Amino acid sequence: MEISASSMAAREMTLNKANVEQDILQKTLEKAEQSQQSDATKPVEQVTADNQGRIDFYA
Repeated sequence: MEISASSMAAREMTLNKANVEQDILQKTLEKAEQSQQSDATKPVEQVTADNQGRIDFYA
């Protein structure tokens, strides 16, 4: 089996790409978790009706 510079470079690029993709996935999961936690801590405001019969919803 012959090992050349191009095959070693290709292997290194594949490993780097896998590491980058793993980092992106980890950051995405962390942001999703933070978003879920912040949504859970937001107070829910009551629905109010004004004199015109319009109902305003706040979330």
